[in-house]
Amino acid sequence: MRLARPVAAAMLVAAALSVPQPAQAAGFKHPGVLVSRAQLDFVKANLDKEPWKSAWDALQNSSFASLSYTAKPRTDVNCGGNSIPDNGCSDERKDAMAAYTHALRWYLSKDTRYAKKAIQIMDAWSAVITKHTGSNAPLQTGWAGANFSRAAELIKHTYGGGWSQAGRFASKLRTVYLPTLIAGRPDNNGNWELIMTDAAIGIAVHLDDRASFDRAVATWRGRLPAYIYLATDGSIPKAPPGSTVNTKAEIIDYWYDQTTFVDGLTQETCRDFWHTGWGLAAISHVAETARHQGVDLYSTAKHRLRRAMDLHAKIQLGGSVPSWLCGGKVKADLGNHYEVGYNALHNRLGYNDFPYAAKWVEQKRPMGTSHFLGWETLTHAQNRASSSVETASVYGALPDGKLTYTAIDAATGQRTRGAFVSTATLGFTPKAMATLDFNTILVTEKGPEGRLYRVDIQTNRDSLIFEPPVYLGSGYTHDLLAYDGNGQLFGIAGGTLRRYTVNATKPTIDNISGNTAIGDGFTLKTLTATGPGWILGTTADGKLISYRINGPGSWQRYQLRDATWQVFDHLLSPGGGVYYGHRSEGSLLRYDDQNPYDGQGDDLSSQGAVGTEGWTQTLLSAQPASVS
Repeated sequence: MRLARPVAAAMLVAAALSVPQPAQAAGFKHPGVLVSRAQLDFVKANLDKEPWKSAWDALQNSSFASLSYTAKPRTDVNCGGNSIPDNGCSDERKDAMAAYTHALRWYLSKDTRYAKKAIQIMDAWSAVITKHTGSNAPLQTGWAGANFSRAAELIKHTYGGGWSQAGRFASKLRTVYLPTLIAGRPDNNGNWELIMTDAAIGIAVHLDDRASFDRAVATWRGRLPAYIYLATDGSIPKAPPGSTVNTKAEIIDYWYDQTTFVDGLTQETCRDFWHTGWGLAAISHVAETARHQGVDLYSTAKHRLRRAMDLHAKIQLGGSVPSWLCGGKVKADLGNHYEVGYNALHNRLGYNDFPYAAKWVEQKRPMGTSHFLGWETLTHAQNRASSSVETASVYGALPDGKLTYTAIDAATGQRTRGAFVSTATLGFTPKAMATLDFNTILVTEKGPEGRLYRVDIQTNRDSLIFEPPVYLGSGYTHDLLAYDGNGQLFGIAGGTLRRYTVNATKPTIDNISGNTAIGDGFTLKTLTATGPGWILGTTADGKLISYRINGPGSWQRYQLRDATWQVFDHLLSPGGGVYYGHRSEGSLLRYDDQNPYDGQGDDLSSQGAVGTEGWTQTLLSAQPASVS
């Protein structure tokens, strides 16, 4: 590693003493450190499917998840370089990971024994810990503080069985961990300060400390361009704010003597890919926690992260090392570092232009544990759920066969992107459509054969581009289609409701099975799915009806409205009790159902119009289960 440059001891002491005092809660969302409740609910609903099943199995079989786990707390955790000497360093890291693992297992299983074990571990440490010492103390504090803050956040805000020493643990986070973390380490390798910032923002959220949160975000913003290079930075990388690295020669030395800079190169690339991966993971962690709190850092990091992830994954996967890079030789030891960032960039933002990173993520699943990284395939794979701004993604088809995409803020009803209209057409006249996820749509062709196609979206970020439709099979003569976001596709033809099972994110015909007749009498004009096993539709005479589908011949029918809903020719729902009704003159109206599963209509209210004109699509479908 590059050793820290000399810094006046007085400056370090002053920085440590300047930690902001406890602030009043200022709109923090809990739980909101790395994972949100909505994300974990998504995981819980998919534990029987891949990749979550294998990741869940790995967690349950881990020693960190054992009820016989015993903490080994220390008063003084003393850590030298590379944790030599290791006086409590490994013990603290392992115990923090065990606390977080048990907290996750508690939430996903609702077995209170695991919540109690997480509490037992945290109580053991809060009873004795007073300081971290040694040259590795700042990084050690980051490693342990990151997982301890995640564990504490989940237990405090999801476990109702009581935690009598929660205040004592929070006090130790504030007095033993936060002062070191918030001071930063601008002269050390970048992964240090990034990991420390990861822990600092988690602790700030847990403590409802807005000042420390803002300071962590500021540190992240300064460190990001000093860690990942883009050509727009100039001929050499940015210097870390507050560091003694200032001149071109000092920056080149700091970047391990690299003199040629390309998009995605990092300050530690020529050191090794392992520590580089830590830095990229920590960047993603901070952005993820900030996102849960309504602060968008991914928009700042998206280009740097994609370029860095792909550059290193390409070489790791066997790509040649150019002679100008690190003297033609690198230490390609990249680990499972990408899951959180990849989920945000690919699954949420829709980027598909970093294929080597995608291959590396899929190849390394399921992700296990390492220092401050834990179970991120389980918590973040294909997981678009959020606890902050939630977006309803709406796809549509126009009369000429072109597709449209519109993003709507589910809370306000305001368009945030689009409508984007594709240049390409489907090549056939669409009859019915159902959105599977953010980049996959099923569409049927109008005609006697009932041809079913899968449409794969390349991007919907700044324009709408899709691959040529993939023909799947025939016989899908449904007038209406809806997907519930949980593996169940519903179709209605001639008043008969049928259900199919979809068991792949990019299904072939072999992945769509079942074709189960639920029953007759479903004479609906519109159809959408509101949650797993729940559908909603309107009739020609204006009724709004919700159904809970159990199986063949078994369902519950709830009439939410008796009249007036005949004005809608399309009904769509992104989940969370949010409904959109489309009228033929081109308006889209918004409704909110406080509890979409109570079978009652008295908590359903109009929320105004998303738009009073311009919605000229002949078909509309929202991505399901994207709003909680």
